[in-house]
Amino acid sequence: MGKALRLICASLACLSLTAACSVRDKGPLPSDPRSIWCDHNSPRRDARSDTPRSELDEINKHNFQGAKWCGWKPSEGSGH
Repeated sequence: MGKALRLICASLACLSLTAACSVRDKGPLPSDPRSIWCDHNSPRRDARSDTPRSELDEINKHNFQGAKWCGWKPSEGSGH
């Protein structure tokens, strides 16, 4: 009986996860998914002299993507 119960529980869990992934109630996807990224992100200007190299790389990657997808420009005081 324990094995059958575990099987039923596992099946229900899989079904609920599958159903949760397939339900969309907000309409169709936008024609340009990049616009979602642009609407929810802005240029990062938080680098300081003590910012670790790995974080600087993340900031640069983020800003490069924003420039490419959203038309971001360097800030006035950035020297770029």
